[in-house]
Amino acid sequence: MNHIEFMKELESLLQGISKEERDEALLFYQNYFDDAGTENEDDIIRELESPRKVADTILADLKGTEYTEQGVKGADEEQKDTPTVRGETVKQGPKTSTALKIVLVILIGLAAITFAGPLVLGALCIVFGLVCAAFGIFIGLVVGAAAMMIGGVALVILGLTKIFSVFPIALATSGAGLILFIVGLIAMVGCVKLCMIAFPAMVRGIVYVCRLPFQRKAVS
Repeated sequence: MNHIEFMKELESLLQGISKEERDEALLFYQNYFDDAGTENEDDIIRELESPRKVADTILADLKGTEYTEQGVKGADEEQKDTPTVRGETVKQGPKTSTALKIVLVILIGLAAITFAGPLVLGALCIVFGLVCAAFGIFIGLVVGAAAMMIGGVALVILGLTKIFSVFPIALATSGAGLILFIVGLIAMVGCVKLCMIAFPAMVRGIVYVCRLPFQRKAVS
């Protein structure tokens, strides 16, 4: 096939377009052959491959479509499965499986439990230890105050039993027991008041710390 036969076949393949468009396309490829020269005619024909391919390319350009090795792919074919909103094409993102999402959520939850579980447990143990320590201190103070009161009562009773035999010693013993009882009573009252002040404050602090993560999430 020489370039004249090539151009004739190309002209016959372009009969479906307007005369102006056909003449313009033919003039372009004729000039292409003329610029290459007769000696390069075979190379140009091999480069263009066939009149059919050139015609398909021209038709694709005129229709705003894309020519591929499988043929002409039109814009309607490209967008037939593409949704539109108010006449505008909506780009679809990659489709993901619902089951895969559920599996990923479960795996993330298990990982969070694995790492956060020991931390939460450790924090709870610390809080529990502080509460137990506070109760232990309070109980120790109460027991100490009660022991002082009991010891004071015991000394008073012991002094009264010696009042007729050794009056000065009995008087000193009873006085010491009375002082010890009063000190223990004051300590007992102080412990109760301290408990009434400290424990509600401690409970409020624990509640505040437990609510702090949820407050941060609400603010964010």
